[in-house]
Amino acid sequence: MTNAALRKLQRTGCDVRTDRLTRILFATDASIYQMEPQAAAFPRSAEEASAVIGAGIDAGLSITPRGAGTSLVGNAIGDGLIVDFSRHNRGISELDLEKRMVRIGAGVVLDQLNAFLKPHRFCFGPDVATSSRATIGGMIANNSSGARAPFYGTTADHVLATEIILADGRIKKIGAEHDSLEAERAQIEQLLRKQSAEMAERWPPGLIKRWPGYGLTRFLRAPQNLNEVLAGSEGTLAAIFSAEVKISPLPREKGLGLIFFASVDDAMQATVALLDLTPAAIEHIDRPLLDQTRGQLHFQAARDLMELDANPCAAVLIVEFYDENVAERLAILQARRLGLRSKILTSAREMDLVWSVRKAGLSLLTGCVGARKPVAFIEDAAVRPAQLPEYVRGLQAIMHPLGLEASYYGHAASGLLHVRPVLDLHSTEDLKKFRQVADQTSALVKEFKGSLSAEHGVGIARTEYMREQLGDELLGAMREIKRIFDPRDRMNPGKIFGTANFRIDSSLRENFTRPIELLFAPRLAFAFKDHSFIGNLEQCNGCGGCRKDAPTMCPTFLATGEEVMSTRGRANVIRKILQWRENGNDPLESEELDAALS
Repeated sequence: MTNAALRKLQRTGCDVRTDRLTRILFATDASIYQMEPQAAAFPRSAEEASAVIGAGIDAGLSITPRGAGTSLVGNAIGDGLIVDFSRHNRGISELDLEKRMVRIGAGVVLDQLNAFLKPHRFCFGPDVATSSRATIGGMIANNSSGARAPFYGTTADHVLATEIILADGRIKKIGAEHDSLEAERAQIEQLLRKQSAEMAERWPPGLIKRWPGYGLTRFLRAPQNLNEVLAGSEGTLAAIFSAEVKISPLPREKGLGLIFFASVDDAMQATVALLDLTPAAIEHIDRPLLDQTRGQLHFQAARDLMELDANPCAAVLIVEFYDENVAERLAILQARRLGLRSKILTSAREMDLVWSVRKAGLSLLTGCVGARKPVAFIEDAAVRPAQLPEYVRGLQAIMHPLGLEASYYGHAASGLLHVRPVLDLHSTEDLKKFRQVADQTSALVKEFKGSLSAEHGVGIARTEYMREQLGDELLGAMREIKRIFDPRDRMNPGKIFGTANFRIDSSLRENFTRPIELLFAPRLAFAFKDHSFIGNLEQCNGCGGCRKDAPTMCPTFLATGEEVMSTRGRANVIRKILQWRENGNDPLESEELDAALS
């Protein structure tokens, strides 16, 4: 960055950092990708955010809005200016129980919001597995949904208004009751009316979750609300500073059925058979995930409850019912005698134990010992729930010839499984398989007229497939919407619209492309599974679980809010300085190491 550009940023009054430590910390998110920014900013107000975004663009920098950095596809990284809304922008205000709405800062964490709402017997409906650290701004930008989408819908269904910062620095409030950006809204409506037939052909009904594609179909149903376009736009149109969102009453009654199966295929068939009971959720967990809980004290109570040691199985369905006729529907579920066995739970404590296993899915799988890990890159595709059995067989037909195992878990009721093939991305051979699986899965999803990305976004991982999935007409319409909002293409540029820079196997983390080698092999006496120093470093996938507001997690991060004080931040710094050592530098003389170990 030039001195002139730095002075522009500093004159805004915003906390802007360009030091090497900051650039390391914000070069990764929860994905397999890495891209070092030139600076990171931490605005305290919409005015500061406006000023720093405007200054960054004037200085020729790209702008990447960021929440907790939990993106699995590289949404939250970029090579210009990262604007972090998670540190300061965490206020909750204007709770209106009569209107069932609340106003929140984009940096408010979902669990924080629900803890605030619980005494009033309300909640924010979409419940993502990363609720302990996911910010509401990030959930809007991603149109997140979670396990209970059949009951609550997606985040877009709950957004009333947003306060956004545009690429030119303007601060605007948009929503059905706000007429700001009326010219832009009318222009987009006129554009999309011409695409309605193409949308109907490309996106037939039946998908519960689908990447919104700038919310084209949603916007045509509610053309007065530009938030239908904004939700799911991944920071490519504007940055979100605050939002007014709907809140939902807590369920009056809950019940949960567990069904255990001898195979994943049996579980998929049973999912289709259970849809007529209109569950709030059907979640699938398979053996690779369940095996990762073995020997972990934190999950032993859940294992005992599910009798996993006494009666092992290959797959489990978690079937949850809310409010109406819960007992009757649970009785019907049990009477159908699906699977090997079933178990009914109505105790809140027992249900929470089961959900704790499901919510820990990502962290559990990345804790596998060794270089081969379940990798997230095709983990977000969705089909219609009735298509799940055939779709899973199609995926297995892709994996088996390549000799790959995979974990299949996630939102069965929504037709979305988080499929994670087990690969060693340090290996040239496995990188070829990585590419083959991605290409073939894209073709398979298109065959089903499904959605290659349904809740995690496009980011770096799926940008190259958008033309195949959407076609030139719809992609062209989206590109025109991008031009209307961001004519200079500075907001998270390159994401969604295909460029040579963003391919699924480009911009991979350095620890894959340049494996760390030490002169000796230190052993960790306190490690639970893997005593290898490098192995433990690489078990941190960036999921951000260490950022959660809990007494047992990273008290230094809780006290300071500094990314370097999180376990994720420390792991990123240590990885980087070990790579510097390979270039002849002495890591013991590194200021960054001092910060990570302080």
